[in-house]
Amino acid sequence: LVAAALLGGAEAFAPSTPAFGGGSSAGTSTNTQLSSSTSVETFANEVDERTGKPTGRSFLSEEVLERAAAGSKIEKIKLGKDGTSAFVDVYEYARKIREGEMTWEEVEKADLDTRLKWVGMLHRNKRTPGQFMMRLKVPNGIVNADQMRFYADCVEKYGPETGVV
Repeated sequence: LVAAALLGGAEAFAPSTPAFGGGSSAGTSTNTQLSSSTSVETFANEVDERTGKPTGRSFLSEEVLERAAAGSKIEKIKLGKDGTSAFVDVYEYARKIREGEMTWEEVEKADLDTRLKWVGMLHRNKRTPGQFMMRLKVPNGIVNADQMRFYADCVEKYGPETGVV
């Protein structure tokens, strides 16, 4: 639902049309892996130029950054592009797709498989490439009838195949 709203409609879920993009720089860093020449001190005073706020990596100690750099593929992806900018990236991707600057196929693999999960968007690459599933947060698992009616009305316009509750 939110993906469709952000991306401009049901076409966001169709495999033959754009849904998310990446490609060129959409933020502070587009590297998906920490290069051997990048030092952990690089992140000490890092600020996202789009928001003007310190990145999540800037709060990590040197020891943690070194362990992450030597860690798993996922840890290296986390170091490659700051996770706190994921929401900003979603809006940037949506804008670029609406303007025809990119397609969902152009998004970095690390964004599709990892970072979008951090904002509740899951790319269903194996079963339905180009389609995304959205998480719906329900505090304490409690939803009243008015809330569910609103949600169903929002999703209904995307049809039975893409707007499923």
